[in-house]
Amino acid sequence: MRTFLAARPAPDLRAAVMGRIEHLEPLASTQRARLLRRVATILWTPRDVSVRPAFALVGAAAVVVLLVVPFVGPPRSEAPQLADGGPSAHVFVQFRLDAMASRVQLAGSFTSWEPRYELHQSAPGIWTITVPLIQGVHDYAFVVDGETWVPDPHAPQIGDGFGGTNSRLALLSPDPPQL
Repeated sequence: MRTFLAARPAPDLRAAVMGRIEHLEPLASTQRARLLRRVATILWTPRDVSVRPAFALVGAAAVVVLLVVPFVGPPRSEAPQLADGGPSAHVFVQFRLDAMASRVQLAGSFTSWEPRYELHQSAPGIWTITVPLIQGVHDYAFVVDGETWVPDPHAPQIGDGFGGTNSRLALLSPDPPQL
């Protein structure tokens, strides 16, 4: 088999292939060049443009609305909104957790369960924060190092509905109701 293959040289196709490539390449490049010239002509040729005043006013108003609307209105706050009703409508609550951690956050029903409050280390292993809350019942948990949800060991605990535990805090009005 070896002598048979050695006796028959392989056909040299280089010349035929290169001839076709040379024949096709200028065609493709001229088509691209024509297309680019046509696009450049369309973009750079001066033209008379007429716009109806009503369309111009509508377009200008749309641009103003798109630029101004995001900056109009009350400023957005990362902290939850306090209830309307003045200073007596909210109570300042201090949360505390004893934990060896590098970061502790507070999440609860008052933050839509997003860990928005960063606790500060007041002493080694003691994390605290004071938060204004509206009167009512609030469920909460601490988020330790961004992954472990820990209930407050010094507060009543309830099930979270997912097999875990949260803490519950009830803030009642110190004033008797007016009849």
